[in-house]
Amino acid sequence: MVFCGKPSGSCHACRERKTKCDQIPEGCTQCKRAKRSCPGYRKQGDLIFRNESSNVIRKFKAKEARQKQAVSIRTKASASPTSDEDTNAEEASLEVVQQQDTQLDAFSLLAPSIEDRATGFFVANYVLGMNGPSRGHLDYIGEISRIQVLDEGLVCSMKAVGLAGFAHAEHAPSLMKNARYQYMLALNATNAALRDPVEVKKDTTLLAIIILGIFETITGCTKRSLQDWAQHVNGAAAVIKLRGPDQVKTPQGRRMLIQVTSSLMVNCLQRGVPLPQHIQEFMTAAIKEVEKPDAAFVINDIMMHFTTLRASVLSGKLTNPREILRRCLELDGKLLDIVVNVPEGWEYQTIITDVDSDVAFNGRYHVYYDYWIGMIWNALRSLRILINELIRELLLRGFARQPPIFNSTEYTAQFQISTDVMYQHQEEILLSVAQHFNQFPPPRDPSSYKEMTSMPILAYNEMHAPIRMSGGSFLIWPLWHVGVLDITTEEVRQFVVKNLRAIGHTMGIQQANVLAEVVDARSDIEVWKEGDPPHSSPDYAFDIKFD
Repeated sequence: MVFCGKPSGSCHACRERKTKCDQIPEGCTQCKRAKRSCPGYRKQGDLIFRNESSNVIRKFKAKEARQKQAVSIRTKASASPTSDEDTNAEEASLEVVQQQDTQLDAFSLLAPSIEDRATGFFVANYVLGMNGPSRGHLDYIGEISRIQVLDEGLVCSMKAVGLAGFAHAEHAPSLMKNARYQYMLALNATNAALRDPVEVKKDTTLLAIIILGIFETITGCTKRSLQDWAQHVNGAAAVIKLRGPDQVKTPQGRRMLIQVTSSLMVNCLQRGVPLPQHIQEFMTAAIKEVEKPDAAFVINDIMMHFTTLRASVLSGKLTNPREILRRCLELDGKLLDIVVNVPEGWEYQTIITDVDSDVAFNGRYHVYYDYWIGMIWNALRSLRILINELIRELLLRGFARQPPIFNSTEYTAQFQISTDVMYQHQEEILLSVAQHFNQFPPPRDPSSYKEMTSMPILAYNEMHAPIRMSGGSFLIWPLWHVGVLDITTEEVRQFVVKNLRAIGHTMGIQQANVLAEVVDARSDIEVWKEGDPPHSSPDYAFDIKFD
């Protein structure tokens, strides 16, 4: 359809005779005077726009014929002596080629810039495609963009992460210079926002800090980068305090609070310190704000309470062994309820394969709705491992006492249960690797996928989707955790190291290589403990009073 300019509204008879028409709806005066029936008027839509499809097709076919003729003439000219007629034909052919080049040049002006492509890369890897039963990661950017202007700090942080990922995906390391430039712009803009009492409370400011933390995950090549990542998380926690209690009243505010809290707990659990008090208060308020918190919210809340419990035990504030055991079993019972009563959409299938694959552990792997659901399951598994690790250590110390504490059979049974839980969830985290890599080796039984009737169709679509960097970001910490456990065998450790390095190589997440070195060397993340109290240790070197 093409615009036809200002149209004539005259009736058909007046237009044909080129006489002035007064356009009276019942019939114009000219037709009435001529004692003829007024033929009526054209539709207004037809007056403004005209369907040019047939003309466009005709012109395209004519142009295509001319181009074929020009190519034919050039071919003949190359095979025969040049004549005046051939020269004219070549000139005509050259004219066609020049016209094509001009169109190509015009199109190149509309091509997206590197920054635009990088932003698209960021959106594709961290925002889009999250419509499962528990939507994930940064999909709330869309909602924030509808109610707030995306300021410079947020836009530059997205470009920085996108350029860093794009540099790896396109094998263009020179783009890292652009990425770091955008990172500095984002950092400067965010620091300016932090000094403004109004800007500091905006969702865009907190979101920019969260994304800057992702940049550290992608680009960090040394253990010091883990400290830089932790500083971004601590900065986000400080901003949450300034934002106040109103932030939990909006869905995107609660989502960002949960995301920052989850990252903060990784750091706090490793250091053996509790979450900041204001984070605990806002999380409690957020749960009250939601009428029916979903299971993911519940897992996060349980993890928060365990972080506080573990810090109290390590610091010596809580020394009663029976009270510690009671509280651990209470928290673990809530998680076990989720495992037994699987929430809708959280179902997953264990697939057996005979193919020797780096992502299948002992010939098996899991298929989830998407890797976001896999990440939530891994959060639950890591938490249950931590809780049952504390239970085992507590019982072992009680068994070793003279006379023994916890000497009844129920405690012996609990020790075995906790040991089994740790091994089970360690293996399940390893079985989730395939989903996060989006690599699914052929099953031994081809009908295995068809039997997953309880799983939504998106699970099958995910198998053919491109690998997203956020999948690797979700996996590196659970892998690191199961790789440094006391129960970890050499086989498990090597599987963890191999896949952490694969994340670094295939997805460009450099921090995965750092964690691979930590697991391989059986070392701690010492940079997180600088300035911490003496009790902050991953080992349970606490002094429990059994009297």
